[in-house]
Amino acid sequence: MQDRPAIGFEIKTVSNLIKRRLDESGLDKDLEGLTGMQGWIIGMIYHREQAGVDVFQRDLEKEFDIRRSTVTGLIKLMEQNELITREPVARDRRLKRLKLTARSRSIHERVSEKFRQMEDRLRTDISEQEIHQFLDVLGKIKNNIS
Repeated sequence: MQDRPAIGFEIKTVSNLIKRRLDESGLDKDLEGLTGMQGWIIGMIYHREQAGVDVFQRDLEKEFDIRRSTVTGLIKLMEQNELITREPVARDRRLKRLKLTARSRSIHERVSEKFRQMEDRLRTDISEQEIHQFLDVLGKIKNNIS
């Protein structure tokens, strides 16, 4: 069998390095004990709210490729921790729009600068063409394992 680089190992190594550098930046303090997934959810809702787009549970399921039961648990916990609220929609009272609280907006604004700095660091000495190619390959990898 021919030796070849292990893609999964390299992805995991890069993920660990990113997490370590973000931890060193004091991100944990700014996140106030949130899990990574809760942080990503806050970011998604924040950006969609800025664009005037409503967010529902099914949007989280699709965006993050996670099961309905997982999202239900996350939403309940985030609501208990006063990070999001669920508001009925006039056109269909069964639907609940997810909205950020003042607390979660504040958290997002504090950590987004650290994420921007990390993104800049990741892109150092890499051309836009290389980034697009890399993202295309990552998309194929995600499709291969979905």
